[in-house]
Amino acid sequence: MATSNLHYMGAVEALDLFKKKKLSPVELLDAVIKRADKVQPKINSFSQTFYDEARDAAKKAEAKFARGARTRPLEGLPLAVKDEEGIKGLPSSSGCIAFKDAIADETSYIVERCFNAGAIMHARTTTPEFSCAGFTHTKLWGVTRNPWNLDYTPGGSSGGTGATLAAGAAPLGTGSDIGGSIRIPASCSGVVGFKPPYGRNPQGHIFNLDFYCHPGPMARSVADCALLQNVMAGPHPRDIATLKPKMRLPLEYKPIKGMKIALSMDLGYCEVDKDVQKNTKAAVQKLRDAGAIVEEVDLQWTWKTLTAAVNYLAHLFGGTLAEVMRSHRHEMTPYAEWFGDFGARTTAMDYIESLDVAGEMYDTLGPIMEKYDALVCPTNAISAVPADFSPTTETIKINGKEVDPFLGWVMTYPFNIMSRCPVLSVPSGHDRKDVPTGLQIVGRTYDDPTVFQIGAAVEEADPWYTKPSRRPKV
Repeated sequence: MATSNLHYMGAVEALDLFKKKKLSPVELLDAVIKRADKVQPKINSFSQTFYDEARDAAKKAEAKFARGARTRPLEGLPLAVKDEEGIKGLPSSSGCIAFKDAIADETSYIVERCFNAGAIMHARTTTPEFSCAGFTHTKLWGVTRNPWNLDYTPGGSSGGTGATLAAGAAPLGTGSDIGGSIRIPASCSGVVGFKPPYGRNPQGHIFNLDFYCHPGPMARSVADCALLQNVMAGPHPRDIATLKPKMRLPLEYKPIKGMKIALSMDLGYCEVDKDVQKNTKAAVQKLRDAGAIVEEVDLQWTWKTLTAAVNYLAHLFGGTLAEVMRSHRHEMTPYAEWFGDFGARTTAMDYIESLDVAGEMYDTLGPIMEKYDALVCPTNAISAVPADFSPTTETIKINGKEVDPFLGWVMTYPFNIMSRCPVLSVPSGHDRKDVPTGLQIVGRTYDDPTVFQIGAAVEEADPWYTKPSRRPKV
């Protein structure tokens, strides 16, 4: 199969064509690599590439399909792996110059599962330093840019994955989400990202015991995201927090007619850009057109939510970064240095108060979710910040009002606090700068299928990437 748009083929479609012997894994990989070579000088979303190794693996997958052998769930599919994930024998720098020569001694559980399922890693993707920001630039790798508008960030911390997917340089990618690090770049980059509920996907200690932290999938479509999530999910013998039994998501969903969906445009306290509001309303109308009942609700949340999230995250990061700060402060980026210093100033009482706020938040969210199948809201309050944004020296204004430069422009972190709720981010439109915006679909605790069902309805009404005119111009 020869087509100039092959690099934008989805994973589910590619697998079907592999099995029918109408497409080869080598053909797809070559198209993806060719596209990557074209866009990487502009978007800078790869920290490492493994093209030769990937081609060898693709040839083996091609041979399996050719002889009709039994194949695995991701057999022959190119996979972009977030650099935060450890891979045995490969660099494990956390995006910090001080650790550029560090080598991982084991492979993270979700990546191991992807490899065992037949996925082929052709690249690792960039992150901010220590994955502690909603944008992606470091001293080690430079600035990663949004393929829709190179002046802006693709988000973070899984920003390299978001940019890679949007640009057609991979069909699938891994991410992780501790304050929105899957959903922020999914929104900024115009792709699909899923924050699983706590315990759904395994991870290594100590962060497997941090209920804010969720490794998960990113893709260009809801079905592709579900395909990858099915591989990642399930109990793991070395992660006590993982859930039994394994949940398997459908790749196709019934209509949402008759569903009741709650809507909060601002979560009770956020300043939301006018273009984001417009796109959110348009997405909500698609749900109504599909037969869902969508009603606005009052969550009664306040800015205490942001304070709680920052204190919780910073208290943990402050501890984990303490040794790094003592030895390598001069090599760190200003935003990571600031975050480490802030974390060192937080107290055990700050941490305890963050847990109390979590309880207060669910006091209102829980009863609402008893009445509705899901909640929808914007993913981010603006489309994106500049690609080289520095929260230690620059400000952010939304509708003329200054907001917190670290997390005041995103609307993801409340649902890390509400960690047992699955959350899917799907594209909702573009703003005046031609940067994508996202719709966040929040499910009842551990009700993953419903958020995918609603996401599929939004996508069906307005599919992205299906035509060249609906893709980044980069």
